[in-house]
Amino acid sequence: MDSSDSAYYSSIEEDLKVRKPTRPRPRAERRQRLEIRSPPPRDDKERVKLNWARVIRKAQFSLYKYEPIQEDRTRLMALDPSEDPKGDIHVTLIPVPIAMLHRFPYEALSYHWGESESENPVYVKTGKHEQGERMSYADDDMEMTALRLYVKDNLYEALRHLRQKTDRILVWADGICMDQGNSAELGAQVPNMSQIYSQANGVCIWLGAADKGRRTDRAMRFITKVVETQDIHTLIQKDQVQNWKDLIYLINCSWFSRRWVIQEVALARIATVHCGSMELNWSDFVDAISIFDLYFQDIRKLFEDRSREYHTITDLKPLGAKILVDELSNVFLRGADRRLFEPIKNLELLVSTLAPFETTDPRDTIFALLNIASETSRVSIPRLLLPASAAAGGDHAAAEEVPPPTADYTKNLLEVYVGFVEWVVSRTGSLDIVCRHWALPERTTVAIMYEELVTLPSWIKLVLEAPYGHSNQGINGRKNGDSFVGLPGARCYNASHGMPPTVRFGMKSPRPPPSSRLEAAVRFAGGLFAAAPPKASGRVDNGGGGGGHRTMMTRPNPLSPTSPSSSNSPSNPLLSSPTPLNLDPSLNTSSFLMRGARWIYSQLRGWLLPGTAEVPSSRDSRMYVRGFVLGGISWSSSPMPHGIVTRDALERLGWSPDGSDEYDSVPDTVWRTLVADRGPDGRHPPSWYPRACLRCLAKVTSNGHIVTGDILGESPPRIMHDYIKRMQAVTWNRVIFDAAFRRGRETTEKLIGVGPPGTAQGDLVCILYGCSVPCILRPWVSSNLFTYQQDQRRRPIVGEKPDFYEFVGESFVYGKMDGQAISGMDRNELLARSEDFCLV
Repeated sequence: MDSSDSAYYSSIEEDLKVRKPTRPRPRAERRQRLEIRSPPPRDDKERVKLNWARVIRKAQFSLYKYEPIQEDRTRLMALDPSEDPKGDIHVTLIPVPIAMLHRFPYEALSYHWGESESENPVYVKTGKHEQGERMSYADDDMEMTALRLYVKDNLYEALRHLRQKTDRILVWADGICMDQGNSAELGAQVPNMSQIYSQANGVCIWLGAADKGRRTDRAMRFITKVVETQDIHTLIQKDQVQNWKDLIYLINCSWFSRRWVIQEVALARIATVHCGSMELNWSDFVDAISIFDLYFQDIRKLFEDRSREYHTITDLKPLGAKILVDELSNVFLRGADRRLFEPIKNLELLVSTLAPFETTDPRDTIFALLNIASETSRVSIPRLLLPASAAAGGDHAAAEEVPPPTADYTKNLLEVYVGFVEWVVSRTGSLDIVCRHWALPERTTVAIMYEELVTLPSWIKLVLEAPYGHSNQGINGRKNGDSFVGLPGARCYNASHGMPPTVRFGMKSPRPPPSSRLEAAVRFAGGLFAAAPPKASGRVDNGGGGGGHRTMMTRPNPLSPTSPSSSNSPSNPLLSSPTPLNLDPSLNTSSFLMRGARWIYSQLRGWLLPGTAEVPSSRDSRMYVRGFVLGGISWSSSPMPHGIVTRDALERLGWSPDGSDEYDSVPDTVWRTLVADRGPDGRHPPSWYPRACLRCLAKVTSNGHIVTGDILGESPPRIMHDYIKRMQAVTWNRVIFDAAFRRGRETTEKLIGVGPPGTAQGDLVCILYGCSVPCILRPWVSSNLFTYQQDQRRRPIVGEKPDFYEFVGESFVYGKMDGQAISGMDRNELLARSEDFCLV
């Protein structure tokens, strides 16, 4: 059929106006899982939409424009009363000195912004409208003469709920009291939020409007019943199943997934929970959730014969509501009057423990916690009396050189994250932060005041790969194993034998010495060019440690062949006096080869010179760390999902069943590796672990796998239960690997361990100085000498030196977790094996 025939038949279809009939499709199966519940839209949303087109034409001429305020001031909102619960909202914004906040009887609002558009008008009174003129949709002219702000549905409903019938009240809400379009004001106001929330008469937690089925109303009433009952077992009955489900529905509200709410509640003297028309005290909510968690396993049994989506919840601990209840009780020391006295936790600990909480702007991963961290909080009494520099001091001398993070919204996400990691390493003398999954991912689209998107490096681990993922995923169960490095200040291992980290960040350092591959290329090109390169104005390296290069060490490294000062900027003979090669005299400068060599040399030299990088410093994601290769991965299992330890993994660990029905011993490599040689408390495993492991091995399936979920479902004895829970925390979605260290063609040592799911043959097991566990690195060679992008790199061939490394993740290596890899070498061998790794 030619094109004319096709056009002819197409025209017939159009003339006849035929359509393909809709026929029944096979019934689809829907995945049963719980999702975070967003706030419901306004109940009168249709009326808003009908008026929106009419209003928007005139609204652009009457938008409220914020007057600039000083850094030591904020705005309070005077909310006008209304007897009509659905009447328009009228406010007056009042600039107030931060130091005078305690004199104003205001309440601070804590809420989730939600995903709706900002299309709800809030009428802001100015001097022209202070006589109480009524403005409504009915009076078009009066409505359009008002100055207005447009807010999202959830804030609009919250203001309607808080509004009184006869009295004007004072409220602080960030969506109105802060100019959200002014990055400078936002950065200046974020530190003030500690005073705003701590000085408020109360903090009102708005969970959203009631759902249509009134489940949230029932849950709020049930919370009161849970707190008041003297015998909780009277509520753990089948006739109470729906009440417990409604409570889960309530705490699955999106407010419990937001990062900013952490500081808002932590700073509050008194907090109340509001949902629909219902209210209760935050303390009652905390008690109800704690009781729910205490008896959860008994309550969960009530779900077994009913909805599968609720039965998938195996634990309340990863839920945002439970994390908040646990963590907020230990954020501040308080006085007898409930006023804040002193923050307890440091910033690194807060970022690590509160990682699942989300925010629209990922830079708030750090910024949202500054006001409640011990190094950066402004609310504690002693710190209010100290200069800012002294109040921010850490417990480490290096912290004076690297100041703690501040809320700076002019920086891109990479700058914020790199600055945080640099400060943590400097302050603690530990590299463990690169193993924790703490970071929120980059946005997918730009936005107002978020014009630059960046690519994050592999050594900044995302919370998506955390044990329970982000807050939207935790309610559906475990995703990955627990972190081997543990929480800050509570490390379980010492693989680097106390060696301090040697770290350099590409964003804040000049270019490193060239690799051997680049060195050869530069010398070759330089020889062809046969001319001295131009001097880099004022920036030629003379070994004096200039150029901003910062090597962060907690104490002098005994393995460093030079002092820190001389190692800061290693001399580079390629940049000062390249050595021309002996070339064929027939070559001349007009030849094609000579012109090519001239271009190659200029490009390579530009890549090597400090300050002439091809990547802007604000987007340079490289980190240089020192350590040594422990071995290369020769085999790895598939990831072990859902706690299923496969037969091939068990055999690699050393389990060799002989087909008999009885076993009286289990190799150490098996039972210790499956639990990472630690108990759940991070201490050495209890003496009964081998017996518990043996009992688990006696219950392998016909295919030789340990299916931990099935064993737990049989309600096993306590020792098996505890061992399996620890096994799940170690092996879930991880791999078992074999590795070996080779010197030449000789294999000197074989290794066995547990690694992250991406571990593959050819990866390297490395000890990085300052890191408490071994790490898996993936070597890469750049296909283009000037980039390390994924589409322009390849794996090195045998004997080829890598240009950079991908940080795959942390690992457990049997027999190498307490410094044995270093203590087993003398100084000369350790010096010979130590090298710098460029992580990207």
